[in-house]
This record gives sequence, structure tokens and C-alpha cells, in this order.
Amino acid sequence: MTRLPFLTPGEEKEYLASCGVRPLNHRVAVLRYLVENPVHPSAEEIYEGLKNHMSSISKTTVYNVLNLLSDKNAIKRITIDKHELRYDANTQEHIHFLCTSCKSVEDLHHVAFPSVEIGEEYEIEEVDIEIKGLCPSCAQKKRANNWRYRP
Repeated sequence: MTRLPFLTPGEEKEYLASCGVRPLNHRVAVLRYLVENPVHPSAEEIYEGLKNHMSSISKTTVYNVLNLLSDKNAIKRITIDKHELRYDANTQEHIHFLCTSCKSVEDLHHVAFPSVEIGEEYEIEEVDIEIKGLCPSCAQKKRANNWRYRP
């Protein structure tokens, strides 16, 4: 299980409080799910992952918690896929890669985040860098299929 560098097990409540969010059970559970599942899940995936462990959670609650945590900058909304929002507990600047075939979203931590300078008259609040293409697994399948069917 991958852990984010800034959060270790049991620190979710303190982290939420530091973001100005009251650490209620559902909020802690949603944050913990994101930390423990760094695959950039959708709200639906988060709900499906939590509903068997928390009988009191609803889809509406998950959406409300995600909106609150995003608004308080405790998590990031990712709009890399035009058909659904994804969520990330890692709020540090990093690059996302969307596989256009399997729709997986992954962090490219091995790629340096570029410096962006646009002039002193601008105040940058956020920089998003998204790369779209085929993940290694889908690219390998494509190469294998192309090779097999060449005339």
C-alpha cells in the first residue's frame, strides 16, 4: 500500500483539522480511502469502496465530503478525463498521466515538474500538467496487436 509522504496512518484527523475541516468519521474515511488507494478514483469508486465498511455512508455524503475537502485544499480534483472527476490526496505539484485506452490515471513522480514563470503581474494559484497517451501495458498490447496483424 502506497502512503503519501506527508501522511502516515492515524494522522488523517490532524491533517483535516490543519486544513480547517472538522474530522468527522465520513470525512476521515474518504481521506483515508484516497490515501490508501492512490489510483485517482472517481466519487463512485470511492463510494463503492466504502459502502461495505460504513453502512451509514451514501453517495451524496461522498460527493459532499469530496467537495468540502477539495474546497479546503485537503485533496485535489482532477479533470484529466472529460467524462468524470477524479480525486487525489496528493496536493503537491505533480504530473498526471491518463491512459486513453484503459482510462487509468497515474502520477509521474519520476518526471521533474517544470518551473513556470509568467511575469510578476500574475499570481499563480495552481498549475496542472496532464499528459495523455497509452500506459506501458496498453502500449505493449497495441504493439503486439499491430505486429500480429501486419500484412
